[in-house]
Amino acid sequence: MVKRTNAFVLFGRAFKNAKKDFWVSIQVLFWITLVLSVVFYFVEHTAQPEEYKNLWDLWDAFVWAVTRYIGDPGKFAGNGPITLIGRYIDTIIGILKILIFAVPAGLVANGFRKAMEDDKRQQELVGYSERLKNAFKRKQCRYTHYRVVPRFVSVVDVQAAQRMDTKDIFDTIDFCNNFRLRNLATTQNMNEHPRDRLVIEHFSLENPTSYGCKIDRGSDITIVSTSSVSEAGIGHFAYYLALFGGFNYISKEFEQNPDQPRSYYLIADEHADPELEEFMRDVREMTRGEEKWAVFMLSASGAEEPVHPTQFHFVHEVQKKLEIQPTTTLREEQFILFYQAMERMFENEFQLKADLDEYYLPAGKKNIAVQIGGGKDCNAFTLRTAFCVTEWDDRHIAIVRKMAEIMKLQLEGKPLEENNNWKEAAIGF
Repeated sequence: MVKRTNAFVLFGRAFKNAKKDFWVSIQVLFWITLVLSVVFYFVEHTAQPEEYKNLWDLWDAFVWAVTRYIGDPGKFAGNGPITLIGRYIDTIIGILKILIFAVPAGLVANGFRKAMEDDKRQQELVGYSERLKNAFKRKQCRYTHYRVVPRFVSVVDVQAAQRMDTKDIFDTIDFCNNFRLRNLATTQNMNEHPRDRLVIEHFSLENPTSYGCKIDRGSDITIVSTSSVSEAGIGHFAYYLALFGGFNYISKEFEQNPDQPRSYYLIADEHADPELEEFMRDVREMTRGEEKWAVFMLSASGAEEPVHPTQFHFVHEVQKKLEIQPTTTLREEQFILFYQAMERMFENEFQLKADLDEYYLPAGKKNIAVQIGGGKDCNAFTLRTAFCVTEWDDRHIAIVRKMAEIMKLQLEGKPLEENNNWKEAAIGF
């Protein structure tokens, strides 16, 4: 909760708000004073040659003009003007003397007013953030009866239910770092003639990092969502997969420069920014070892992508030209058995299909699975899931639950234990 700001802090903000205007005012005053001093020197040089003998006495004219602003308490100024133009300049400086105090006072007052308005707005946004959280009231999945966070909430629904206008909604999302806007048109293929639909996503920052979220549950399996910030639904899907299975979770939730987004899946230089360095360090720490598994989650079949007959795409082959390990898994036989179990589950229980290294290119040298040493230092693979599952299938929680069960049994060798709290209490963040 944001506390009411005290007067000293507000006064500091007022000066900070007015700092730029102060600097501009000082520059304008300096140049006006300099010009007036030069004019004063030349007109008084003729009338008072004994006082203003040569160009070096321009400094005396400038000192005279400056000390006029403060009343010359140190008696530094030379003789005053005796010419008509000199007296006009003296009058102008007298007017500027008034403005020296009036303008800064106005700037500070304006800055103080803005600081108070900002403080009031911040208090309002705290209240709006609570109302926005209420819009994400946990809903019960009718297939599993788990009470989970909705994948998204329509902006129109928030306007209707929470009585928030569009500006308040947008400002609250900017104020809070665990909400974001999405256009669901990006999750549908162009052949479906999608319509723009603006929604809000609410995501976990249980253990925040510079790039997003990291949860270490001490598991041999780490679910990594490299594109939560840019792909609708995949972060929510990956989060609950990790939660149900008790797996580690790493997710990129922030984009440092939205105008120039940086891929955390295809990495040209992992030292390009501190956030990417931290991300790669965390992934390596959680996945290093022959028994460790890194599962990279991405979306598939978006607006500008082809629609495939399968909804789940497993990718673990490596490009042959790299002349390294053929796949990104060390335990190849275990991985194939895992894939086959997942494929049967998707088909038999949900009438969905999966493929292995069929529709997406093998991993190249920039691929994160190769970058972390998949197939050499650990086991890694990519799982791309179609938007029709992550965003539009109302069985998504049941699908995630079954995926977690098979993943835990096949890759960790442990059965998934049912948690009664998943049905009796809200789960998630």
